[in-house]
Amino acid sequence: MRYIQRQSMYARSLHWIHTIACLSLYVTGLILFIPSLAAAVGVTTVQGARIIHRVMAAIFIIAPVASVFIQPKGFVHVLKGWFFKWDDKDKEFMAKFAKYLFFGGKEHMPDQKYMKSGQAVADIPVVLLSIAIALSGIVLVWPDFFGGGSIVRWSLLIHDGVMVLLGVMMIAHIYIGAGIFQPYRGSGRIMFGDGKVSEADALYHWGTWAREVLKAGGKDVTTE
Repeated sequence: MRYIQRQSMYARSLHWIHTIACLSLYVTGLILFIPSLAAAVGVTTVQGARIIHRVMAAIFIIAPVASVFIQPKGFVHVLKGWFFKWDDKDKEFMAKFAKYLFFGGKEHMPDQKYMKSGQAVADIPVVLLSIAIALSGIVLVWPDFFGGGSIVRWSLLIHDGVMVLLGVMMIAHIYIGAGIFQPYRGSGRIMFGDGKVSEADALYHWGTWAREVLKAGGKDVTTE
């Protein structure tokens, strides 16, 4: 069986660094956000959660920003994936997205590029919300620097509201990308393993990209 290299070691490492940061931020954020939970765990735990929250927030911000400079070609590649011009296949994919999401493998899907149209639609709001929660968090860490008052109150409202929205999106991301449920059942090794995807799965999910890689051959195509 042939396999295609879908994600590099760097991409997988960055993904896991950001995943750990996100999960840590969410757990500690809930302790700080819910008074009854804070009271239940005690003052010492709350203080520890606040420190961990700030450390992980720094990682959450620095990791993707640093990757822009470490892997500029990858950053440009992502931007092209987000803002490409949609064709009829992309429109058809979005029209069939619900069936694809819940009945993947049974619904014939049009060929897609490296980044599917649906992924671009999902990624952009996540990035914008991540920027919003990062900026509002910075204001909350240094309220006096920003003058206090209404800007701090608005930042707190934005921070808490975005936390809820990103939490919902994180659950959806886990559902789709963990490789356990449809539509990516069996393809967990893309991020959990060596970054490879089987030829059959690649052709189904990213047909245009898969055919380009298979035609080019080289080290990105292996047989197991």
